[in-house]
Amino acid sequence: MKPEDRAYFVAFLWCALITVLIHCPMLFKAHSEGDEFVYCVLSQRMGWDLSNYTTKDDPRVNDLPYTIYRGPVFHHPPLLPLVLKAGSQFTMNPLLLLPGVATPRVKTDSRSPIVPGECVAAAFAFEVFVCVAALWYAWRFAVLVGFEPQWGVAALVGIALCPLALFSTVRIHHDGLMGLMLVCGLVAFAEALDKGRIICAIEAAVWLVAAMNVRFNAIAALPILFLMPFYARTVDQQPVSRRSDISKRKVTRAHTARPRWIVSTIVLVAVLTVGLQHYFRLFAAYGTLWPTAMIQPLPGVTRFSPLLALVDRMNRAWVGWELAAMFPLAILFLAPWTIRQFLQDLRSRRWPAVFVAAFGFLFAVQLVFAYKPVRYFAAVTPLMHLCWPYLLRIQPPRPWLASSTWGVAGLTLLLMVTTGFFNATLHDPDQAAVIPSLVFYWPPLLESYRAH
Repeated sequence: MKPEDRAYFVAFLWCALITVLIHCPMLFKAHSEGDEFVYCVLSQRMGWDLSNYTTKDDPRVNDLPYTIYRGPVFHHPPLLPLVLKAGSQFTMNPLLLLPGVATPRVKTDSRSPIVPGECVAAAFAFEVFVCVAALWYAWRFAVLVGFEPQWGVAALVGIALCPLALFSTVRIHHDGLMGLMLVCGLVAFAEALDKGRIICAIEAAVWLVAAMNVRFNAIAALPILFLMPFYARTVDQQPVSRRSDISKRKVTRAHTARPRWIVSTIVLVAVLTVGLQHYFRLFAAYGTLWPTAMIQPLPGVTRFSPLLALVDRMNRAWVGWELAAMFPLAILFLAPWTIRQFLQDLRSRRWPAVFVAAFGFLFAVQLVFAYKPVRYFAAVTPLMHLCWPYLLRIQPPRPWLASSTWGVAGLTLLLMVTTGFFNATLHDPDQAAVIPSLVFYWPPLLESYRAH
């Protein structure tokens, strides 16, 4: 094993171990937050053929203050409810043998708003698997574009410690799952286009179809998928030290590579058929895919719960400050030296710049159409972490800017770790809003947060 591969392997193992340990508390807590229980109810009511995918006739859910809970088809796709449904049938799950895991099953009343232990164990296994898979694909992306380990490890650490992704994946939520699956699918698609391998195209198809079937907003990634085949990596993108390796493998690749249109067809056909099956159902039921046509708040929605009152008062500036309080290093996306290098690499059709553009597009869509609450941004932040090595490798024009960049990087790591610890490891079962750890360090900020 080459030294750089060994370094990535060690980093992957450490990040995977941290991921598993951080998610373990999920098994020992009751899950009764609104969205979690909605997916549980959907899993109980739906058939294996995806029939009856609605909550309109269930009194435990259809009194929630949005019209979608009374609609003929639920708006989010059915992958996560399917996982819960499968978990409810697998009563021999070895995770249920751990002391305390099965505690949520003590309430046997069918109307009890607590997710059964079997479903929680299935969700835990599924979400940890997706998180670890995203780490593996981050490793593969770093190797694909030739990042040295001292840079590429930043992506693995970012994905493992991302507080928004953790907030989502220690609960039965789908926001973080969508972002992590998109990372896996987009990296596999880039690798398929670059190497012409059918197996990579099949990987990409599986992950992208899964992302499309886990959260409604995943449809925003379609323009990226259609544009990626036009952005082939150029040979001079590889570091000098790796060009000889490329030339040595050139003959071998010639026997296994396929034309780019074949791998593109495999991915796009899968996404446009199986990936969009739920969107076809939504269009047939509502006559549109515009979210506001399906989801409308009912009168008095702000009086339903303190969370909804808080969400109603949020604006984009408030959401922006919360994101900045967790990821101050994201200022690199707007740094002049970064933008200059990004535009140059984008013209050269290099994958890191394409992934930065993909993150920028998805972030803009999220900010315009679904900016609150802030936990929704877990659907795009994994892609942001994948871009850290590229951004950190770009040298600022002044030495003091380089020093400041690493200082902000250290601060970002601290804020990510503490925010994830407070909101994921120590979270209350009923907590449904992400609270940046910065507010706990500065009392006046905490007061303003409460006032908001």
